[in-house]
Amino acid sequence: MALGWIDFSKNERNKVLSVLDLLMEQGALDELGIAPVRDGFSNLFFPGTSTIQTRAKYFLIVPYALKDLEYSKETNPYRCAKEFDKAERECGEKLMTTGEDTEGVIGNRSLKQGNWVKRTPADIYWAGLRNYEIVRNNMTLNEYIKALCITKSEKAELLKLGNRNDQSEDKDSDDKDAGNLFKLQLLNIPTYSRDWKEELSIRLTAEEGQFLKTQIIHSKPDSLLAFILKNNMTEILRLRTFQDLRSIRESFPAGIQVDYILAASFSEFFYVLQVLYNIIVSDGHNVKANEEWEHIHAQLSERSKVDLESIYEKLNIYRNPGLCKFLRRCQSSMNDGDVEGLKREIIKREFDIKTSRAKTRHPGEYDVTSWFGGGQLGYRFGDAKTIIRDIWESEGLC
Repeated sequence: MALGWIDFSKNERNKVLSVLDLLMEQGALDELGIAPVRDGFSNLFFPGTSTIQTRAKYFLIVPYALKDLEYSKETNPYRCAKEFDKAERECGEKLMTTGEDTEGVIGNRSLKQGNWVKRTPADIYWAGLRNYEIVRNNMTLNEYIKALCITKSEKAELLKLGNRNDQSEDKDSDDKDAGNLFKLQLLNIPTYSRDWKEELSIRLTAEEGQFLKTQIIHSKPDSLLAFILKNNMTEILRLRTFQDLRSIRESFPAGIQVDYILAASFSEFFYVLQVLYNIIVSDGHNVKANEEWEHIHAQLSERSKVDLESIYEKLNIYRNPGLCKFLRRCQSSMNDGDVEGLKREIIKREFDIKTSRAKTRHPGEYDVTSWFGGGQLGYRFGDAKTIIRDIWESEGLC
C-alpha cells in the first residue's frame, strides 16, 4: 500500500522531507550518492571502523558479553538475545555510574532518561569484530546467538546421555565431547575472564590494548590503520583532518601513498560540488557556501585533476554506472570552467537518486544557514583516531 501526505505549507513539506532523509541509509551526509567512493576509501584506509563507533573498549565489551552467554542455561534464541541486550544495557549503566571516564559511553543520553538505545554496541561494532577476526565467522549477531543456543542444547543432550551411563570412564568421555562443542564457537577473545564486569571501565587495560592492536595489524596488514599502529605514529594525533596526513604521507608504504593521493584529490574535487550544492539549495543565500565559493572558484581546473578511472577500478565503482557518469560529467564541466553546466549536473544527479525529495528542486525553501551534505571527505580519519588513541593510552604512549 502506498503512503502519502498532504502538505499545507512549504515548512510542513520540508519537515516531512527532512524526516524522510534521516530514514534513508545514506542520510543527509550523502546528498549526491557518492557513498561507494567515500566508504570504499574509508574501508581501505581504516577497515573495521565506522562513524558511529565511540570507544575502542566496545571491541572487547561486546565479545565479553557474548562469551558470558556460553555459561547461561538459556537455550531459547529469543530469550538469549534479550539476555544479551540486558547485559549490554547493564554495562552502559555501570560505565555511567562508576566510571571516571564517561566520554563515548553508548546510550549515555538515553540511560539518563531511563531508556536504552536502538543501535546497541553489538550492532555498531559487529562488522568491526568480524573485520578484526575477533568474531571469526560471517554470521550476523542473530545467527551467532541461534548457533550458540543450538550448541548449548546439543551439549545438554550429551550430558544427559553421559549421566545415564554407569561407567564413570564413559561419562567422562561424554562430558569431554560435550565441552568440545564450544570449540565450534568462533570467538577469539583471550583477554576474557568471568569477572570482567567487576572493574569495568571504558578504558582498555594494557592486555586488552595489546590484543586489539595485534588483531588489527594481523587481520588488516595492508591498511593505513595497521601501519600507523604497527609503527606507533603518534604524530597523527596532532593532525586534524585527513588532508593533514599529507605532511607525513612520504612515510607511508608506496601503495598507501598512491591510494592516499587518489582519495585526497577526490575530496578536493567533490568539495566543489558540495559548495555548489549548498549555493543551489539556498538559492544563493548561504553565506558560508558563498564564502567558500570565493576561495575555490578559481581552482576549478586544478581540483578537476582527479584520476577518476583509477578510483573506479580501485574501488570497483564501474558497477555503478550512474555515479561514474555523473562524476565524469562534473569533471568535464570543471575543466571547461562551465559553472552553470556543473549546477545542472548536480541538480540532475540529486533528482535521479531522490526524485521528489531532491532539495535542489526547491531552492530557497530550506534554512539558508544550514549546511547540507558535509564538508571535505575525511574517510573516517577522525573516528579511527579515537580507536588508535584508546589503544595507545593503554600502552602509555599518549
